[in-house]
Amino acid sequence: MSDRPVADRSIARRPLVAALVAVFVGALDLTVIATILPRVIYDLEINTADVDRYIWIVNGYLIAYVVAIPIVGRVSDVIGRPVAFQLSLAVFLVGSVWCALADGLVPLIIGRAIQGAGGGALLPVTMALVGDLLPPGRRVAALGLVGAVDTLGWVLGPLWGAAVVGLLSRLDEPWRWVFAVNLPLGIVASVAIARAAKVMGGEQPGAVLGRREGSWRRLDLLGTLLLATALVLLNLGLASGGELGSTSGSGLRALGGTANPLAPYLTPLLIGAAVTGALFVWWEGRARAPVLPLGLFRNRRFSAAVAANFVVGAALIVAMVDVPVAVALLVAQDRISTSSALLLAPFTLLMAALSFLGGMIAGRRGERATAGTGLLLVSLGYVALWVGLRGEELIGMVPGLAIAGAGFGLVIAPIGASVIDAAPAADRGIAASLTLVFRLLGMTIGISVLTAVGVRRLQVLTERVEPVIQQPGESTALFLARQVAFIQERAIPLSVQVVRETFLLAAVLALLAMIPVWLLRGPGGDQAETEAAAAGPSSARRTSATAAATSRPGA
Repeated sequence: MSDRPVADRSIARRPLVAALVAVFVGALDLTVIATILPRVIYDLEINTADVDRYIWIVNGYLIAYVVAIPIVGRVSDVIGRPVAFQLSLAVFLVGSVWCALADGLVPLIIGRAIQGAGGGALLPVTMALVGDLLPPGRRVAALGLVGAVDTLGWVLGPLWGAAVVGLLSRLDEPWRWVFAVNLPLGIVASVAIARAAKVMGGEQPGAVLGRREGSWRRLDLLGTLLLATALVLLNLGLASGGELGSTSGSGLRALGGTANPLAPYLTPLLIGAAVTGALFVWWEGRARAPVLPLGLFRNRRFSAAVAANFVVGAALIVAMVDVPVAVALLVAQDRISTSSALLLAPFTLLMAALSFLGGMIAGRRGERATAGTGLLLVSLGYVALWVGLRGEELIGMVPGLAIAGAGFGLVIAPIGASVIDAAPAADRGIAASLTLVFRLLGMTIGISVLTAVGVRRLQVLTERVEPVIQQPGESTALFLARQVAFIQERAIPLSVQVVRETFLLAAVLALLAMIPVWLLRGPGGDQAETEAAAAGPSSARRTSATAAATSRPGA
């Protein structure tokens, strides 16, 4: 079969619908961990004080997701979209089954990384499939639909996790079913893609083109390996940095924590990350088809938008992780998932709604003004979270989450549009991918840094607290009673204080993101904003389409 678009709409619709189902499932699992993580930690008997270890349940998925995106799109040019899609889906399902059967922290992290690799691969293959199957006039709307489905999955992820755990609460370890239900959904999508490919017949779009151009030689495997190595080393080093300056027997150990086994290797890890990162940049300047086209960064407006995206990702992940942590500290074990989902609902739903409305607003007021307004709301929202959690009442967090969610929604569209508008027409596809990659990078590195800062801050706070040790002649009952009192009177309030301070750090990050947003005034920036304002509704529709294609936590 040639690489021309498929004319028959009914034939084109089947694989696209199947692909959208898979993208939706993958998007669910990007955020589903937010509300089930406390229950996972409890059931797997992971030390709740070892946050710098179990945060890798989140980071493992994100890093694998980032690495898979740029390389799998190119692989699909070689082997064909249906085959690439089936392989990506198979990897995601293997990771899901692995997570469902995991019996400890390390196996679960491995399963999440496998999941992330498959989930990250699904999105570029699906977007390429749109280009193969539809004519140019219909591609923008279809790409917008891909983005909308992806956003819907991400928004519903925390609610989905809480719903599954709630419905199956009478079963042992019901969180395992959150991963297990991916299997039948994925099989349905896989069968639909296979049947559609058979109906289309012949060689599939992408495979002919790939062999004709010798795309196997254009795969930047070395660049991908260097990127993955640098990210893993950097995040391992950052996550273990919370014990800098601590002394034996102090800090988290007073709350029952254990020493991070990688803490003594912090310096070698960071040096290794720096060296590998430098090699990656050097290689990307010489690769035939680089994972990261460095030439795009010569455009100041493009670089500013990507930098803003990175910082926004770092601020965004704070709410997704720290809100469930606060809930776990303050509510009963059987209500953690439900309470977390209810709290995050206004945050995620307002973000989704405003990401589309933000496109219309940016079309009228300009991208820079809209993004700046959104970042200001994000900062105010996090400050409101800091205030609202002061009395350790969860209801006080709702206004801050609503304000921050609305702010993030306003930021997504204008920054995504700025990235794409600043790139040459021939590079807009890779520019859109970099929008996704850099927000995910911000989320990954941001959560590692903030975790280390939080761990170190908790150590400082608890160094003045005497650990609860059974005294000579003290009965076990009295010792246990003192432990409970210590947890209620000292450990929980100190932990909540650290969470509150992390919200303040996220507010500062949002303000820092305003610096690169201001630099969007670079070449073409003022002109673009003026034209957008003058164009009115038509420009708003264009920016809304961009928002639909990029409105997600990592898009």
